[in-house]
Amino acid sequence: MTGETILVVEDEGLIALHLSEMLEKAGYRVISPAYSGEMALRALETSPKPDLVLMDIGLAGSLDGIETSRQIKKRSPVPLIFITAYTSENMLARMREAAPAGVITKPFDDKDLLALIGKAVSGPATL
Repeated sequence: MTGETILVVEDEGLIALHLSEMLEKAGYRVISPAYSGEMALRALETSPKPDLVLMDIGLAGSLDGIETSRQIKKRSPVPLIFITAYTSENMLARMREAAPAGVITKPFDDKDLLALIGKAVSGPATL
């Protein structure tokens, strides 16, 4: 792998830990996971700029993952992949408005997520 830096935004501790370990094993650098939208925005100010953000939709705090991603994109054009258990048409429409590099639904296969990440960090998003 090429060692890109990834910010994981996930409010469920075990999932955040699993994602971090899986990404590190695949050769990525992982910024300490953020558990809320507010934490993610702070991490962007204090950490090296990530090459990709993995964003859960349902987060602790007042910002959901979609609103957090909009605020991130205002600050930096970093590619973003949504991880979600929500697949309602309304939620999918809100996700599309945020122009993610991809969306993966829980439960997901690690290989599928790594393939999606590989595409997102290697070039412009094509949805």
